[in-house]
Amino acid sequence: MRRNGCETRAHGSRGVGMALVLASLVMGCPTPPDPGNEGTYVYDPYGSGTIDKDPACKLTGTLELKLGEGDGTNFLPLEPGQEPVLYHGPQGGTHVILGVHVANPALEFPGLSVKFVLQRQRCFSGSDCLSPENMGLDERVVMSPERFVAQEGGAVSVSGMLVLVSNWTPTESRRIQVYVADRCGRIGSTSLELGPPATWPAQ
Repeated sequence: MRRNGCETRAHGSRGVGMALVLASLVMGCPTPPDPGNEGTYVYDPYGSGTIDKDPACKLTGTLELKLGEGDGTNFLPLEPGQEPVLYHGPQGGTHVILGVHVANPALEFPGLSVKFVLQRQRCFSGSDCLSPENMGLDERVVMSPERFVAQEGGAVSVSGMLVLVSNWTPTESRRIQVYVADRCGRIGSTSLELGPPATWPAQ
């Protein structure tokens, strides 16, 4: 869905999302750009998502990804253990603004499906852990050429993706995951673990 300003789909709360966007404008927080021609989708990490596959593309292999953040015009990689900036709204809500770097994009076939999942893990002792609990979710298909920022070595990045989060506490074990699919049918995923070490299930 196209909107002016920011767009978020975390927890499916459109009203709360727009309120946080307006709050970020008032408080001087970075605001994601117009997301362009994007829409929601259901991502299958074992398939190619719902982005249309172009039969003319013969590229194979796995997408090489890096997690990061940025306002849509830049990309700042997140190093192992590095926390993303957490923005606070006046009504108590919190959000992060994430991005992903693709080292081997299909430049002649622009378009990506992107899904961010933010989780926390509660462990009692050693590997005695509860199932991961989702704290934030954003999923979209990015097609607009202006959303792709060229990087060194032929890579591209997409950023400015606002994700609402809840109970994002530095003292707890947390994980940010990103899943990406392109129009060649290639997929990729990567994750960033934060806070105390924990035993996480495979992506």
